[in-house]
Amino acid sequence: MGGWLVVQSIVSFMANLFTIFASGIAIWLFFSKASEIKIAFNLLLNWSFQLTLTDLKAKIERLNEYSAKKPEELEEIRNILHEIVGQMRGNRKIVQSSDELISKIEKLALSRNLDEPRKRSIISEIREVLRNMQVNSVASPLE
Repeated sequence: MGGWLVVQSIVSFMANLFTIFASGIAIWLFFSKASEIKIAFNLLLNWSFQLTLTDLKAKIERLNEYSAKKPEELEEIRNILHEIVGQMRGNRKIVQSSDELISKIEKLALSRNLDEPRKRSIISEIREVLRNMQVNSVASPLE
């Protein structure tokens, strides 16, 4: 039984030594490679933002499948507009740059005067805002 305690103590000591060594490497990497870590983190956040923009573009394409001229499709158009508003409001970056547009979309979704020209106008406006956001988000990690 005494031999087992010696082996256990040696293994425990080695495990603690490796833990200290690994922690030292992590701390060294954190301080010596901080800019690279920051770039990697920003790229990850940018990728997430790009996914949001892609999802919003898909919703806009879904919106194009319906016509406001057909009364039976108005409810689906309103639902998609509300989805777009909800997703945009859920992203702080989008809210900061497009709060006025979000209110405009919501107002149209709730409006009784939803017609095809207004729908097309808001789709074009959303597309342009999303395109500008996408260009800005691609350019920002390069700065």
